[in-house]
Amino acid sequence: MNALLTDQLPHEAQDIYLARQPIVDRGRQLHGFELLFRDGRSNRAHVASHAAATSSVILRTLSQFGMESVLGSMPGFINCDADFLMSDAIALLPADKVVLELLETTVASIEVQRRCLELKAQGYRFALDDFSGATDDNRALLPIVDIVKVDVSLLDPVGLDAVARELRGLNVTRVAEKIETHAQFAMCGELGFHLFQGFHFARPQIVAGRQLSPSQAALMEMLGMLQGDADVRDIEDGFKRHPALTVDLLRLANSAAFGMQQPLRSIANAVLMLGRRQLQRWLMLMLLSGSGRDAGPRPALLHLGATRGKLMELLMLREPEHAAAADSAFIVGIVSVMDAVLGQDMATIIGALGLAEELRAALLRREGMLGAVLRLAEALEEQDGAAVSRFVADREDRAVDMLNHTQGQAVEWANRILMAA
Repeated sequence: MNALLTDQLPHEAQDIYLARQPIVDRGRQLHGFELLFRDGRSNRAHVASHAAATSSVILRTLSQFGMESVLGSMPGFINCDADFLMSDAIALLPADKVVLELLETTVASIEVQRRCLELKAQGYRFALDDFSGATDDNRALLPIVDIVKVDVSLLDPVGLDAVARELRGLNVTRVAEKIETHAQFAMCGELGFHLFQGFHFARPQIVAGRQLSPSQAALMEMLGMLQGDADVRDIEDGFKRHPALTVDLLRLANSAAFGMQQPLRSIANAVLMLGRRQLQRWLMLMLLSGSGRDAGPRPALLHLGATRGKLMELLMLREPEHAAAADSAFIVGIVSVMDAVLGQDMATIIGALGLAEELRAALLRREGMLGAVLRLAEALEEQDGAAVSRFVADREDRAVDMLNHTQGQAVEWANRILMAA
């Protein structure tokens, strides 16, 4: 990263924070992320006069961890207006890791077409955002772009069908965005869209009365025992009732990550060696990832929950007066997506886990300090940044830098978990 460039960024550009939204395929598996840039002071969604500086700030943050650590093998979609497209700062973005998303306001002038072709020759990929039909402004871009995104909230069913038929004649990947319901997801799948984006995939509809699979029920039972501070012998007996889970426990305890000094002699030995805190986290992540292979993997939700949990924990650790609640913050972040994973209402899950009242208040009503940090984590995933703006306003001038750095740490940790899941 060019230090001189980042040192000369205008102050308002340095207040840009990074938010992300997952992009999934037909099987709801994680395909990539749209990287959303927000002004932490005024909650503006786009800083047009500082497009290049904004990107530099994001790259400065991501460079602390490496694009590979933050995005894993997934592409990052980055909004790109005409000013940024024509700037030299675009060279800071690695061509193999990003998709340049041309805003709907981009006019396909001769200069823009020439610049896009130049960048494609360097390996960059392009997406056309908010497409609702070919126009004089965008028609010349259609043979250039690799991906076309359609905002389903802007079209009625007849209009969406017409746009889908128009796109089927083009050699592009078709993305339906602003998907908020299962009905929209199903309809867009039938219309031939390849990828999907929207709040629905972070908050899928809950199937009333859905039963837990045997492995999910076992995990919930063990988590409830740990949360209730059960005796080690009772925990051991619980594992003995679930042989497959016991095998996973012993495999984890013997993994290189824990560096055993002596052979394990019992389940109780493994529980004591791992510690209740580590064991609880492991069980929660297994629950999110679809343990036992009977629930099917849910990488998008696993990544979302793991990132939330770690982000919330790190934010609490950064403030000494709240550091004691860091473990509770991690649990709240993980549990906050379990209703979507398990298909059960949050109150039922909280009851089964035996969570304390402050965790219950945070998860059900977003109350208390834990509830406020959960709202912040959710705001970083969505396009409503009011919670972020409040967080920044209540802290020192470098709060946005701290937030970006902490989010980078959380994403890096979640990527490691996802690769190991």
